[in-house]
Amino acid sequence: MKIAIVGAAYTGLAAARHFRSQGHQVSVSTTRPDRVAELAPVATEVVVTKGSDVAGMQKLIAGADAVVLTMAGGLGVKDGKPYMDPVAYRDSYVGTADGLIASLPAAPRLRAIVFCSSLNAYGDAHGVSPVLESTPPNAASPAAQVYIETEQKLAALGTDTLRVCNFRTGTIYGPGREHRNELRAIAGKQIPFDGQSDAMLVHRDDVVRAIDFAISRQLSGLFNLFNDIPENKQDFFARIAQREGLAPVTWLGVVKGPKGVSNARIKDAGFSFADPVGAREGEDLLAR
Repeated sequence: MKIAIVGAAYTGLAAARHFRSQGHQVSVSTTRPDRVAELAPVATEVVVTKGSDVAGMQKLIAGADAVVLTMAGGLGVKDGKPYMDPVAYRDSYVGTADGLIASLPAAPRLRAIVFCSSLNAYGDAHGVSPVLESTPPNAASPAAQVYIETEQKLAALGTDTLRVCNFRTGTIYGPGREHRNELRAIAGKQIPFDGQSDAMLVHRDDVVRAIDFAISRQLSGLFNLFNDIPENKQDFFARIAQREGLAPVTWLGVVKGPKGVSNARIKDAGFSFADPVGAREGEDLLAR
């Protein structure tokens, strides 16, 4: 099988390594020429392109059986500080969806598209609980609008022979992004987010496993993808802070999040999490 992966950063790199180890032909994209040498061992082809570049996308997906979208972007530097460029952010997601749509004739055998979206698409879910995949999204922020529009463009491509799976993932952790490392960036600070919203975390390798599951099982539709950590954000990170001797976070709750989000649909489809409660954060769960 040929699998094309758009975006080979944290999750995309792990996915490329996983599928290559299974003997699949893997093509990956990166926007940075300096990463070609790093990606060459895990891919049969590395294409330097933006997802919105049709010529580059055509080269990436030519002859592909499956396309996996794990792109991230829009982060720039201004006055020496990182900031989110809304135009670049939109191009990274919506632009990539448009680029893929325009490039589909290059992949006549294509049977699966899997997009790693975000639970941010729910916003505060309009205060509804439980939050199911049928719960209307809330495009209250520019980021949420981008995720929702990208999902919709891709979902419209679905047919009986081309299966489109949109995963709304939780916050991704794993080797190099252990809970303590993520917490250090916000320890002792006031942040605008809602500590009472669900933790909604997922191991990087469970995301890769879910991508593989979606392709092999021909999943179609929208699935919430996060594990079974029972605590809310405030309680979970307070526990990590105590364990690591870090200052607690003050959650201001200005940006409201969803509560009672369900991950039952992906589990009902037969998927099980290798790290259901976030206890294996530093482990490579895909190691053979």
